[in-house]
Amino acid sequence: MTAKKTATRDAAEVKLLRVSAGTFPALRQFLRGYLHEDWQEDHNTPAEAAQQFCEDASAKEREDVAREWEAFRQRTKNLSLPAVSALLNKQLGAAWQPETSDQIEAISAVFRPFDRKM
Repeated sequence: MTAKKTATRDAAEVKLLRVSAGTFPALRQFLRGYLHEDWQEDHNTPAEAAQQFCEDASAKEREDVAREWEAFRQRTKNLSLPAVSALLNKQLGAAWQPETSDQIEAISAVFRPFDRKM
């Protein structure tokens, strides 16, 4: 599939995903608070930012973000990395742009112990 066809398919799928601040309020708060435009001044990796959040947050906040992160991951698992990045940035307020799927998985690994629905 060409890059143009992939981008067109991703754009069409993104419209159907219903990813918004209202759908993922806890995740949006985490992203805006820990993966904001200056996140690299405080953390070496996105996973370190997630770990810091887990240390700072209450048990309920950790569970809410972990649950919403996993729901976001499930909704976006068939999208390209640029499409996922666009959702994180445009819809959820992150300034972080994932460079690899390993970075996304590293955040999942941080949140996994707190997701009570797994």
